[in-house]
Parts: sequence; C-alpha cells; structure tokens
Amino acid sequence: MQKFNIVFMGTPEFSIPTLDYLIKNHNVLAVYTKEPKPQGRKMVLTKSPIHIMAEQHNIPVFTPKNFKNIEDVEKLKSFNPDFIIVIAYGLILPKSVLDIPSIDCINIHASILPKYRGANPIQRAVLMGEKKTGITIMKMDVGMDTGDMLYKKEIDIDDNITYGQLEQKMSFLSVEALDYYFNNMNTLSPIKQGDDFSLALKLQKDEMLIDFSKEPFQIYNLIRALMPYPKAFFTHNNNIIKVLEAKIIDENTSFNNGTIISKDFKIACGNGKVIQFIKLQKAGGNPMQLKDFLNGYKIEIGQVLNKNG
Repeated sequence: MQKFNIVFMGTPEFSIPTLDYLIKNHNVLAVYTKEPKPQGRKMVLTKSPIHIMAEQHNIPVFTPKNFKNIEDVEKLKSFNPDFIIVIAYGLILPKSVLDIPSIDCINIHASILPKYRGANPIQRAVLMGEKKTGITIMKMDVGMDTGDMLYKKEIDIDDNITYGQLEQKMSFLSVEALDYYFNNMNTLSPIKQGDDFSLALKLQKDEMLIDFSKEPFQIYNLIRALMPYPKAFFTHNNNIIKVLEAKIIDENTSFNNGTIISKDFKIACGNGKVIQFIKLQKAGGNPMQLKDFLNGYKIEIGQVLNKNG
C-alpha cells in the first residue's frame, strides 16, 4: 500500500484506533482536535484523548475553535497533505479547508449513510432498535455528513449490546473500512446520498427520562443507548434513579403506566406490558444490582414513577 502524507482530525477515544493505524501505515504530519475543556468536579482543563496520543508520538497538535481565522487555514495548507482524514472531530470544515489536500478530504462516519447523519449516529441506532449499522467512508463537502459515499462496511447490532460496547466495536471497524479504502481507492466510485436521510442529533435530557407509556422494548433500547453514559433515569419520591440494566418481562398487567407492580421492581408500561429494572444507581451513589439496591431503598407496590418528581 502506498504511504500518504496525512493531516488527521479527531477528538474522542473513538478516533484512537484510526490515528494509531495512520501512524503505523502513513506519514501523519499534524493532528487537529478540539481544544482542552474543563472536566470533573474540580473543572481541570483536560486534553482530548487524540491530543494526548498525538503528543505521545511527537506529532504537532492544533486546536482551533474554527477555521474562520485565515492564519489557521494557511497553517493547515503549509503541511501540503495528500489527505485530510476526519473521524469524530466535532467541527464543520469550510470549503477553504476541504480544498487543501492534493487528493481528498475523507470523513469516516459511524453509520450507514444517508441514515443517521450528525453527531450521535451510534447512540441513535441503538435507541431506534436498528439491527445493522456500519462505517461509511465519504468525500467531505460543506454540509453535515452530506458528501458522496465511497465505501460502506456493515456490522450487526446484537439485541443486548450497549451503546458503549457497540461504539468500541465500531472504532475498530473504522480502521478496517479505511484500510479497504486505501487499498482500493482507485477502483471506488463516489455515490451521491440523495435526499432520503435521517439525522442523529445529540440526545437531550428530556429524552433520557424514561417514558413508561412506551412499550418495554423501547424503554430497553433507551437504557442500552444511554450506557455507559449519561444513563436513562426515572424519579421516585423526588429522587433521581438511573437505570443501568433492565429486562423485558413476558407478563401483562392492568396497572397504569409507570406503576410499581411487584416488590422486585417490575413496572407497568405501554400496552399493558412489563419491564423489570435489575441494576440501578442513586444520584451520587454506586451502581447496584437490584437485590442490593432494594436492601437500602424502599419501594411500595402501587407507587407511580415520575409522579411529582
């Protein structure tokens, strides 16, 4: 495989396998990532995982807030890259940047485009109960994940997999897809996406509150989609309780939605169906299996969750 001069753009841990692959197989001239952000209770200024990795390999790191400053664009241009490779960077690139590489500006997107354009494609796929997802290698344009598609690599979504587990699998699938692209780039033809697309926007807090009018499989998918963070939750006696694991119960009930129907925390939900919580976490507490949680937390049959909470 031919070695190329690469400028890499990425930010979270999801991007690390791709950067590792590029360092081992190509010449990474520079890394662009989001600027350090305050994190934790003490709000310590923290570099992104990609920032840390690049410094460990003595690769120059740049953290522009955007590319509106002509000096930032000129600096990027000075590297004279063959490719700009982007994966989960977090910034929209203007045409002045897209036109810089001599060959192409490539985005590695974690969905089967045109489905789930946007910032949260993996989480949304789990939330919607999709059976498949994948990685799309695409040419970048000025839109959000609207560029021509070059290659797709699919993966099955297990019914019980969490967002975090699937994200880890897909971070390595990204490497496989990019490697295929580099080895077959001269035979791949760009395919336009068309207008039939869906968006994968960042989940809002009101979406994280469990809606017990929904059926168990929808609640179960929400819990999986929010693990390991930020976690689905409900309120009980004005306490916020996060749900880490649950299971769908093959029972019917006439109780109203959100009602606790048994001492082992079975809950009535949409269409007279039942879900059971099996791993929970109080605000500020540690994750606990149901038996341990109930040893220190009182529930009563007939109480309605999210009521007055």
